[in-house]
Amino acid sequence: MNVSQTVNCTGLSAAPTVLRIKQALLRLSDRTSPLGVLVDADCDHKRLASCLGDRAGSVRFVPQAKRTPIYEGAKR
Repeated sequence: MNVSQTVNCTGLSAAPTVLRIKQALLRLSDRTSPLGVLVDADCDHKRLASCLGDRAGSVRFVPQAKRTPIYEGAKR
């Protein structure tokens, strides 16, 4: 997967995720490759795909594991 064909939507709710995907699909020049979409692990892929209509087949969701923030250099 090409970097230019990947959209990072981690941390976004459904509406901004769908908007970002639709914008990326409009700019996508190579229609044969799927658009990679990084989403949170608990994301509802089926709901997002239903919002994309016939373009849903052009998208591949890539769930990202939840990360625990690490605070370095904390003074006590």
